[in-house]
Amino acid sequence: MHCWEADKFIDYKKEDYSKVLSDVDYVLDTLGDRELMREFAILKKGGSLVSLRGLPNGEFAARSGMSFIKRIMFKVAGGKYDKMATAKGQKYFFIFVHEDGEGLEKISNIFKDTHIEASVDEVYDLGDVNRALKKVASGGSKGKTILKIS
Repeated sequence: MHCWEADKFIDYKKEDYSKVLSDVDYVLDTLGDRELMREFAILKKGGSLVSLRGLPNGEFAARSGMSFIKRIMFKVAGGKYDKMATAKGQKYFFIFVHEDGEGLEKISNIFKDTHIEASVDEVYDLGDVNRALKKVASGGSKGKTILKIS
């Protein structure tokens, strides 16, 4: 098992991550097609990109136990991303996130299994939502601002 710590924090409002990062082991994509080329560009050879917003590919269809026809269809649909990945010896994975929280639980397990921890700045109760939003808007957070819904 691995335990990673952040080497550098990037303020995306002030810095372009694609200009300051390189040779990254893993990228968790939450933006989709508009960022995938830049995300692949910062990955090192052998690195893995897990997308929540790109297109499903053949690997996703096989992992999901889909029929042969659906595997072919998804292989074609996600082929663009597979080609980007294989060009530099990288891997592309797609995870379908359900609105019911099951997909988010899978993502949570990825972080648990690899011992990646998010930096949490402060946790607010739902009644303090305006204070939490104000803090985020001010840009003064040193990590994630969490809103706790009990």
